[in-house]
Amino acid sequence: MDVITLTLLAISLIIVFGFFAELLFRKLSIPDVLFLIILGFVLGPNVLNYVSAESLGRIAPVFTTFTLMFLIFDGAFNIHLSTLIREFSNSLVLTSYNFVLSSLLITLIFYVAGIWMGGFSFLTSLLVGFLLGGVSSSFSIPILRQLKISPRLYSLLTLESALTDVFCIVFSLTIIKLIQLGSFGVQATAVQIISQFAIGGLIGIVAGIIWAFLVLKVFKEHNYMVAIAYLIFVYVLAEFLKGSGAIAALFFGLVLKNSKQLSSILVGLKSTRAIEKRKALRGDLGVSITTPSEQYFYHQISFFVKTFFFVYIGVLINLSDWKALLLGGLISFTIMGSRMTSLLLTRKMEPGGEDLINAVFARGLAAAAIAQTAVLAGLNHAAFISKVTYVVITGTIILSSIKVFIVKRKIPVKKEGKPVKKEGKK
Repeated sequence: MDVITLTLLAISLIIVFGFFAELLFRKLSIPDVLFLIILGFVLGPNVLNYVSAESLGRIAPVFTTFTLMFLIFDGAFNIHLSTLIREFSNSLVLTSYNFVLSSLLITLIFYVAGIWMGGFSFLTSLLVGFLLGGVSSSFSIPILRQLKISPRLYSLLTLESALTDVFCIVFSLTIIKLIQLGSFGVQATAVQIISQFAIGGLIGIVAGIIWAFLVLKVFKEHNYMVAIAYLIFVYVLAEFLKGSGAIAALFFGLVLKNSKQLSSILVGLKSTRAIEKRKALRGDLGVSITTPSEQYFYHQISFFVKTFFFVYIGVLINLSDWKALLLGGLISFTIMGSRMTSLLLTRKMEPGGEDLINAVFARGLAAAAIAQTAVLAGLNHAAFISKVTYVVITGTIILSSIKVFIVKRKIPVKKEGKPVKKEGKK
């Protein structure tokens, strides 16, 4: 068979493999991402040498960016407005604590290891700390969607992963610029971070309002592919205006998901009757601009990009550098250990909530994207940093998957959003 036929065959088999891996996760509680990484490892240069990292180099930046954007957008469809408002502050505290602690510990480990391996500068070590400091939305959102947990807990962890993706990208890109320019400015960095959040959030909200108007007044139908094209435009616009495309995608998805309640509130503001205002707050007077079939379509696209991303991570694993393997393994266990300290902030969580928060700590897409950016920027030790990054991504996914597998059996079974008591206990 020629190259094109083999490529199409590989795509078909990977999708089918991803479907059965997800089915196994539902039935046996073994996370599907483990099977996908193993598949990528087998297809890669370490075993079959069917595909190499170099052959994927041209499409990798576009693919990873689209995956990040779409997983965050799709994840927003599981966040309700009331839960978002209630959990944003808690999520911000949890996110900041875990990100700062993880980043500092990783920076310290990498800097000390540099003394033994030939020396890494403080800024280089800090870059590694920042790019590996955040929880991956490409891992956590698909995992959380398949667990029967409360909307509050789902929103808390989804927001954390979305926020830390932005933290990783913004802080890491800032350090790369600092390494290239040889200067450091705390005020400039803080302003950049705040502006990225503000611009991205504003663009996402405005884009959602405009899309609602287009669907209801202009198109008068739900065109799924045009919605994806519009999402890409929103992401690009936010990045062009120096905002966060990821945050714009998150808020755009939130507006679409909560369009019925938001439009109901707007109708209620115009009414003077108390009964109408109560109906408005419940969302009875609004109109949804997304349908269940549309949301299902978005979930299928999310499944597609997630499947290929984790196979791609498996292809990137390099076992030839034992120093990268050793250092990556050490960092992976350090991340798991530091995550357990978040118990200080989660003592009042629902049953199983504390354990689940401690179990979801895998690194993924943002770290891989930044590692590739460092290589393209020609930074010193960038190749070694990328090797360590892929080991940490794989290591934390394996460790986090094992913990999720254990925790899932402790989470109370839920039906229609309400806990159901397990049989045999009175």
